[in-house]
Amino acid sequence: MLYHRFAYSMPLRGKEEPQPFKIRDGAAFSEVTAPLAKLGYEYGEMLWNPPYRPRKYKKVGKENYQFIKPSDLVVLTTRPPLSDKTHGDKKKMLRSCTHLEDQVFKACRKYFKVCARSHVEIRKKICGKFEKGYLAFHQHKGARLKYFRRIDLHKTKTPAKGSHTAICFFLHVKTIPEYGCGLVVSFGMGGWETLIWNRIVRKHHPDWLKHPCFVVGEFDMNGLPSRPANLNFVDQIKVDILLDHKIKG
Repeated sequence: MLYHRFAYSMPLRGKEEPQPFKIRDGAAFSEVTAPLAKLGYEYGEMLWNPPYRPRKYKKVGKENYQFIKPSDLVVLTTRPPLSDKTHGDKKKMLRSCTHLEDQVFKACRKYFKVCARSHVEIRKKICGKFEKGYLAFHQHKGARLKYFRRIDLHKTKTPAKGSHTAICFFLHVKTIPEYGCGLVVSFGMGGWETLIWNRIVRKHHPDWLKHPCFVVGEFDMNGLPSRPANLNFVDQIKVDILLDHKIKG
């Protein structure tokens, strides 16, 4: 069994060309893949997703991913830009529009109605009356939670004053369309949040990698060391699991 890294490029400036070495969230990927080795997985390939430029590049078709087997696992530790094009956020991420990305997004959209930098909305059939089904985030000076509400209500609530609330997501599905392989998507709304979250997954919730599930977690970013030598400080962070949805089948 192999696991493959589904990687997006760092934000580009102007006419800067995307390159495979300019990718996001490598440290977070190493954290979440450590327990995969214990489950018998070996590292396979990096699946690079550069921004799609229709006037310059052709779309990458399914024939380029024939090496992916049903026993494999695709791992993404960056927020999937499901809705960035629609909402036009300032810190948007560009899609690659590859065949594989389309199938990964089909799997993700069963759980996310909206997934943009500014806000996330969880599908009603997944979250029901969960009080944080709709989440809005700051886009400047961090990615902390701005406000939230139930998806069936209009009244919003805000986090406690002075808090720096991080909301993170973990999705593990058994198969994605047209490939049959598994998928793990594990991310926060910013780089620090994503790295800390994947450390938490590795150290405290490696069982999520054994069974399909959709999880929403929360922790306060206040008090983090400014120049940490390692990630041991993460083990002291109190994490609240807000939603733990077991996926059947």
